[in-house]
Amino acid sequence: MEKVYSTLKDKDLELYLKLQEQNIKPQFFAFRWLTLLLSQEFLLPDVIRIWDSLFADDNRFDFLLLVCCAMLMLIREQLLEGDFTVNMRLLQDYPITDVCQILQKAKELQDSK
Repeated sequence: MEKVYSTLKDKDLELYLKLQEQNIKPQFFAFRWLTLLLSQEFLLPDVIRIWDSLFADDNRFDFLLLVCCAMLMLIREQLLEGDFTVNMRLLQDYPITDVCQILQKAKELQDSK
């Protein structure tokens, strides 16, 4: 879970600092994201698409961290504007988003290493 934040710190320092400032720990949301491989955040067809991308990547666990970072970055503006309560609700009930957009952002993050 801490790797999600360390990756976010490298990729989007401003967002990382905002979450730190609000004392939003990755354990509050990333535990479920990681242990359930995002199956609670998306509808089944989207979960299958994510899993397919994870299993196709040789560094699947690193890619999972990038997917989580991409999820955070795609709701970046909402997180930067929100307070602790709003942001916790947003992170624990991730908004419906185009999964292809998340995967594309994760791939961009992976390629920018």
